[in-house]
Amino acid sequence: MVALGVLFFVSNKAQAQDVQAQSAIASAVPGSSAETDLPVAATSPFALSGSLSLLTDYRFRGISQTWRGAALQGGVELALPQGWYLGTWVSNVSSNSYPQGQSLEHDLYGGWRGDVWPDWKLDAGLLHYRYPGARLSANGGSTKRFDTTEAYLGATHGGFNVKWSLALTPYFGLSESTSGAAFATALTPAGSSRGSQYLDLNYQHPLGDWATLGLHAGYTHVRNYSEVSYADWRVSLAKTWGAWTASAAWVGTSADARYYSAVNSQGRMRSLGRSGLVLGLSAAF
Repeated sequence: MVALGVLFFVSNKAQAQDVQAQSAIASAVPGSSAETDLPVAATSPFALSGSLSLLTDYRFRGISQTWRGAALQGGVELALPQGWYLGTWVSNVSSNSYPQGQSLEHDLYGGWRGDVWPDWKLDAGLLHYRYPGARLSANGGSTKRFDTTEAYLGATHGGFNVKWSLALTPYFGLSESTSGAAFATALTPAGSSRGSQYLDLNYQHPLGDWATLGLHAGYTHVRNYSEVSYADWRVSLAKTWGAWTASAAWVGTSADARYYSAVNSQGRMRSLGRSGLVLGLSAAF
């Protein structure tokens, strides 16, 4: 869930991840309202940039990370010579989904982005999701971390972006030993989820000087656990004034609520993949 320099980020992760895809598109679309506010990694070696965002909900691949509550997020990225970059990003998350921790997500990422063909940009790197202190119950009374590392490869052409992510570790802690506790309904142990994948498709179109239209579709494939694989989608509008951007997005998923739900300390259950409106306000620096 990385959000760096993205001024109409409503997903995220990320994104962490979603953010990098949106940044790449915005920089490639002539007249995009976000174009002048994004990091200029390709032309400014050692340039530092970032953003702060306030959202009514933090959605990662369509799933709420904040129990459908508000999120405060921020990130910085260091642009290095020859298209290389390093970055970090933080957000609050819900202890209902990430118990025993600090209700915090802290991501670290790095990679390379640049032009490879006329009008084509590539972005490749590694992204590590950290949830300090959060633990997932495992067999035998032990616990496991939610922390996950993914490799990603993206391509941008005009207003279109496609990105593929591959989990190099168990997907947010899901394995045979944690399958009974990783979701709201226990899964049948079926091996490791390492190798899970996410396909991310995005399109952005400037609506004159009025706003930018964003369209997104994605699919999460959880290896060995098809019952928790699902599609997600988003339609968004964003308006930028100088360093500030306001956004509104309708986000939905096909996620099964039997699995993608969380209960609070009072016993109240919420579906985390339920369709809903996400509002955001961001400032770039």
